Amino acid sequence: MTRKRHHPLIRVLHWLVAGLIAAALLMSALVMSGIPDGSPEKIDALRRHMSVGGLVFVLTLLRFVMRGNAKKPPVLSSGMAWADWLARAVHRAFDALILAMVGSGVGMAILAGLPRVVFLGYGRLPRLDDLPLLAVHRGAAIALFALLVLHIGGAFYHQFILRDGIFSRMGFPLRRKHARREENLLTTTNTMGN
Repeated sequence: MTRKRHHPLIRVLHWLVAGLIAAALLMSALVMSGIPDGSPEKIDALRRHMSVGGLVFVLTLLRFVMRGNAKKPPVLSSGMAWADWLARAVHRAFDALILAMVGSGVGMAILAGLPRVVFLGYGRLPRLDDLPLLAVHRGAAIALFALLVLHIGGAFYHQFILRDGIFSRMGFPLRRKHARREENLLTTTNTMGN
């Protein structure tokens, strides 16, 4: 039997990781960048950012395991070889960039002694702009954001132009439950009327 949808745990992990990455990117770009390094608020922001990054790493590893073991639905083609190649490349690049983000973040934290300051309250924050891996971390974040826009664009193209129902493969069937409930109510009403 061919699967029409991804395994439920893969779908949950997909949306959790996507939400956490979006939150970490927004937190970094909109919140952390505006807080001076010497401010106590910066430590709180870093604690949240580092915790989200650690959670993304664990969930990504779980997603890799699930993706390797679960049956997958057949690949949906766009009908354009270059676009199909790009879709595969974007998915692999997501994995590589997530690992680069986590790796560079952990490297920066260790080199700067951030866990001691952020989680244990010992010492002071160094000047974060001077950290050697910051350029890698920021570059990966920018690339991740660009891929996210490309990925969302591709999903919308499949759903609304090709109309191949790609959203249902990674979504959750809310309508079916609602439709079944209406069908059960209709059946009950018809039975009671006879």
